[in-house]
Amino acid sequence: MPLNKMKLRHRLLVALFLLLLAGGWLLWNFKRPATPSAPFDPLAWKQPAETAASSTDAACLRGAMALDLIQKDLLPGKSAPQLLELLGVPDEKGGGDWTYHLGECPGLGWNDSDLRVQFDAGTTLVKSATIEHVTVKESR
Repeated sequence: MPLNKMKLRHRLLVALFLLLLAGGWLLWNFKRPATPSAPFDPLAWKQPAETAASSTDAACLRGAMALDLIQKDLLPGKSAPQLLELLGVPDEKGGGDWTYHLGECPGLGWNDSDLRVQFDAGTTLVKSATIEHVTVKESR
């Protein structure tokens, strides 16, 4: 193979590697939470974002507490009344799922996050809880 073709091939491989590396970094930043988990506080959870405890992103205070709820596995097994007492009225209900809006919690703030709580078939006990990143159009 001629030397010029080898140099061109090498440069293309390096460029492809750098492009994949940059894309991976962006995806990681897009999906990671903006803040570490924070201890769940029922009073702070139920306050509007504007009056929430001071943080760099007051709208994401719920996101940090939602991470704590999920990491400590505190929601599965709770009944609907217990969940209402703990988290308040959900922003959306439907099909055995309750959704609580968290604000812009991903690393680069390109989309919103929701805490999605799924109930068992009878909507009596919480089966699972997850944080989902959604576009504003999807969530509202």
